[in-house]
Amino acid sequence: MKGCGCIALLILTLCQGIFLNSLGQQSTLMNYAVIHPLILNPALAGTRNSVAIDLYTRQQWLGIEDAPSFYSAAMDFPINESMASLGFGGWSEQTGPLMYNRLFIDYAYLVRVSRRAFLSLGIRAGADHFNLNLNQLQIIDYNDPEFSGAIQNEFRPSWGTGIWFYTPTVFLGVSLPHRPLSNISWASEAARGFESAHETDLLGGLHFNVAKKTKITISALHRFVQNDIATTDLGFLVQHSQGLKYGLIYRPNIAVAALFGLNITDEIGFFYSYETSLDRSQPIVKNGSHELSILFNFTGWIKYNRDRLFKRKKVEKEELNSIRYF
Repeated sequence: MKGCGCIALLILTLCQGIFLNSLGQQSTLMNYAVIHPLILNPALAGTRNSVAIDLYTRQQWLGIEDAPSFYSAAMDFPINESMASLGFGGWSEQTGPLMYNRLFIDYAYLVRVSRRAFLSLGIRAGADHFNLNLNQLQIIDYNDPEFSGAIQNEFRPSWGTGIWFYTPTVFLGVSLPHRPLSNISWASEAARGFESAHETDLLGGLHFNVAKKTKITISALHRFVQNDIATTDLGFLVQHSQGLKYGLIYRPNIAVAALFGLNITDEIGFFYSYETSLDRSQPIVKNGSHELSILFNFTGWIKYNRDRLFKRKKVEKEELNSIRYF
């Protein structure tokens, strides 16, 4: 009964965040979020049943001065032989004079729904750091309220939550990745309204075999941002048993991206993505964006826990299965 009460409470919290006017800020745009799910959903902590370390960078509109750049690092792992997991990480994003940094720590608890299905519940605590240096800009009108004051090293606490359901062939999750607990002192109402838009992420997909050593993953990520245009990423990824991965991401009317990945060893791999805009009327977006990820998956660093593994339908022998087949 206690576990059911926790599930009900978390679902209620998620629904409140979706339908009420709470505050937040949109997470950075990235291609193929299945590779970096912890950034978008704290419930993913520990679901790879390993010590998972992900390093990631996105360089947007390469060649354009002061174009957006993003760096992140995250780590998550199960706690001993329990169903609980921890995750933590951070990122740094800079666009022109604005630098935005975020640190977070996640806690997730795994509930077995059936022999081959799990539900993970996650919660996040974090801290945000902002620095806006207007000295980097050539201001034409000093009376413009948008540029009337800099933000020097402001901090604020934040929180997030999420739910993740997965089987060997299906995954589905909903999350509120970031909710601040205070406001930043923006110079104008317009800036405050932009910064306070809250975000809800829906991520789901299917894994299935097309050959003995080839798997396909079809995924969709829908990001709803209050008072902004919602975006949807449709993903298609082919994975070979030798560790080769390739695919496409389509963001309707916005962008398309090519994906390529390779497992160097059983525990180390990398992923590269190149994105180009579908709106050719804007010269700045013709330069494209690059993403590079280095992924570590150390299964030998944790204690074996059969309760976290999928079970075969007719025999008692467990199989180790990652939701990403990494």
